[in-house]
Amino acid sequence: MMDEIVGLLGRDDLVAELVTEIRKGKHVILTGPVGIGKSAVLKAALVKVAAHAAGGLLITLHDHQAKGQFVEMARQMLALGLISAKELELPAKFHGVPGSEIDWREVKSQVNRMSMRDLTHAIIPALARADSKPVIAADDLTSLTPTQMAFWLAIFDHAQVIGCASDKKARVRKLWWKMKEIAVKPLPAEVIRQVVKKYIETQGVLIESPDLYISHVVKQSGGVPQAIYDMLDESGKERIIDKRKVREMRHEAGVAYLDFTPMIMILGALIVSMRYVGMGTGDKTLYIIGGIGAAMFLTFRFFIFKGVGR
Repeated sequence: MMDEIVGLLGRDDLVAELVTEIRKGKHVILTGPVGIGKSAVLKAALVKVAAHAAGGLLITLHDHQAKGQFVEMARQMLALGLISAKELELPAKFHGVPGSEIDWREVKSQVNRMSMRDLTHAIIPALARADSKPVIAADDLTSLTPTQMAFWLAIFDHAQVIGCASDKKARVRKLWWKMKEIAVKPLPAEVIRQVVKKYIETQGVLIESPDLYISHVVKQSGGVPQAIYDMLDESGKERIIDKRKVREMRHEAGVAYLDFTPMIMILGALIVSMRYVGMGTGDKTLYIIGGIGAAMFLTFRFFIFKGVGR
């Protein structure tokens, strides 16, 4: 519902860049934190290149696990006629039957039982003999093991891969070397304001102070689309949004935490050391200063940690 209201405001240039790279035939990886809108950008770009993409041979993978992605790849390849039932080790009754006529619910469990290695050995030759190079779009290529990376590298030789990753793991850097990276960055404040204004107008939300509400969403969202959507959706459940409710709106994406723990530990250690040094050397002044410091430290510790949590 939110996508229908605000669409991809502020992402036109990014979508256009991705479309250009896809049409060049490059492997591309969209990077950015969770919720930044990588999948939305990928989806919009694929819609624009659908007619161009390898004669319609487009395979989209939404599973976040490598095994699930390969099973889904096999399902779509079977439906497209790129792979046969025999290659997927399905029962003989399915041999010779067009993949588009096979009920996936009957064979899913059997394909699921295949190992990643066996799936790859079935998929690679099928991709290699395709009349045109398929485009494989994967929502998430973040959590790959080195072994799974090797399977994907084999895919790269026979298909164009477009993917998303919230973190580029060093252990699979050989995969990233083959891909053009496009970073999906937080939305600028002006775009967030447009998004919020459009949502307010479309939904007819009653807000006591619209300017305060918009500014608060800008600050708390940190430019992360998912955070914007979460806050708008949650506040949209209220009949009237007054100033108090606006100030109570929070989202982790827009809150920056500064960790004072190491500094506090060092300060505490210095105060304790000061007292022991004073005792050891007989320096009463140093001992008294250490005692006063310890008292102040214990007094203000509560307020220090309370301030960090805000």
